[in-house]
Amino acid sequence: MEIEKKYLFRMLYVCLAASVLAGVLVHLFMPSHAAFVWQAIPGFSAIYGFVGCILIIVVSKALGHHWLQREEDYYD
Repeated sequence: MEIEKKYLFRMLYVCLAASVLAGVLVHLFMPSHAAFVWQAIPGFSAIYGFVGCILIIVVSKALGHHWLQREEDYYD
């Protein structure tokens, strides 16, 4: 069981390294056709997507607590 776990983690790290290396090579050797300045920043799309997801979660939780959630004795 432990050997399988170590093997899976090693494969995960190999795939992660290959993915990062492929991304760097594509960024270095492919011409950039950015329409806006921020599109040329490496990793901007990933950061933008992560921040967007965090904002969706925070706003939806705030809406749920302030707009949808009712007191315990609301129906009494």
